[in-house]
Amino acid sequence: MKRSKRITFGVRIPVEGWVPISSHHPNFDYFLRLAQTAERLGFDFILAADHLLNWIGSTPKKAALDQYLSLETYESWTVMSALAAMTSKVKLSNIVLCNLFRAPSLLAKMASTLDAVSGGRFVMSIGAGWLREECRRYGLDWFPYKERIERLRESIQVMKALWTEEKANFSGKYYRLEEAILEPKPITKPHPPIWLGGASENIMRIVAEEAGGWDVGLAGSPQAVKAKIQGLKEYCDKVSRNPDTIKISHSCMVVLSHREDESRKLVKAKARDLNATIESFMERHLVGSPGQMAARMNEYAEAGVRHFTLYFDRDLRNLNVFASEVIPRICS
Repeated sequence: MKRSKRITFGVRIPVEGWVPISSHHPNFDYFLRLAQTAERLGFDFILAADHLLNWIGSTPKKAALDQYLSLETYESWTVMSALAAMTSKVKLSNIVLCNLFRAPSLLAKMASTLDAVSGGRFVMSIGAGWLREECRRYGLDWFPYKERIERLRESIQVMKALWTEEKANFSGKYYRLEEAILEPKPITKPHPPIWLGGASENIMRIVAEEAGGWDVGLAGSPQAVKAKIQGLKEYCDKVSRNPDTIKISHSCMVVLSHREDESRKLVKAKARDLNATIESFMERHLVGSPGQMAARMNEYAEAGVRHFTLYFDRDLRNLNVFASEVIPRICS
């Protein structure tokens, strides 16, 4: 796959707090300072995770203990809407929306409104959902994996219909529209970009058929990401889709330090709270000095990544260092 003319960079808004878990609580004043700092420094996106319970420490196979789930977590759409009014250039997105939380027709309306009030800055990033405990405790329906995938596909089709048709009709297995009117339409034409999150082959197929971006952060190393991209390219060939029209994204944490002992200590603490091994953490995330990070990111860029979503620690000075000492070294 061809490399993009320009790689983009996004900053994750920590609506769930920080990893490792600290005594600092997430709050909107910090979110605002972070968003405005990111915009001033030239980052392209701000993004927030979409959860009802705190996800830190949970995996798709096992939810974390209540002491983790009960940590403060802000609702992502509300936060991003508020930040839209207090920024002017950065694109607004999520990492990623859970398809089970909102009906696709309502989400289409929310998205068109946010796109309008932000001046066309919204990017729809969505996934099938993975943390079952949220649905159980909030009384929301949870479905087997195959059905969640099918619902995600239909949701995208519903939103596209509402964004582009004067009166939308849709009759699917899970959702339907009957002469549905959505006005105003999004500013972005033909509709806001749609990115999907998740590294499975099922998600890859929906990306090839319906989406304009794919976050493959869960895949891990540059080599694993390259293999995923090759699989996407092969499936795009089957459906007559140009793979160069799909933006590949990698989401990762940033452990920025010139001292190896300090980096090692932080990695150990983060892996512990994420319920992950140190090896798996090192495969996916960025660790070390600015030069080491740039070298690792260039490996991802060489594999085909054209966007990075970055999860910084609480110190805002890390953004300045990253913007001045890492980004200029990334090949584009």
